Amino acid sequence: MNETPNQEISKVTGIYVRVSTNDQNSGLESQIRTLKEYCEKNKIVSYQVFADEGISGAKSSRPGLDRMMAEARQGKIDRVIVYSFSRFARSVTHLLTALEEFRKLNVPFISYTENVDTNSPMGRAFFVVIAAISQLERELIVERVKNGLRNAKAKEAMDDR
Repeated sequence: MNETPNQEISKVTGIYVRVSTNDQNSGLESQIRTLKEYCEKNKIVSYQVFADEGISGAKSSRPGLDRMMAEARQGKIDRVIVYSFSRFARSVTHLLTALEEFRKLNVPFISYTENVDTNSPMGRAFFVVIAAISQLERELIVERVKNGLRNAKAKEAMDDR
């Protein structure tokens, strides 16, 4: 009988970064630099950066995020670090779904800025509050943009008279 040795999968920390628009490149670089420094400070030597540039956090499917989630499901990721939960997603549903999946995969989900331990009951409760605020922030941005466009059109119509 041929037996193959049990190979240990080499795990890495997944660093996920995102900016909504292509002209926020410095924001992407800043997130990466900050999270790499966090890893060094916490003696995390093996990490992989997954990035999405110019993609809204409202979209649940993004190339970088999808690759990272696939690797987490394959057991290749031992934890996920984000600059802030709002960089991961802007929807309460998406954030909670991801948190639950990470919990089932035994993959800690860490935010640099919120400093919340999602492995504890209290941390998960705070996470829900942060997720709701993140979604509210996105909805307010959308509302302001729509109002701005409406006001610009109204001003243009007035100027044409």
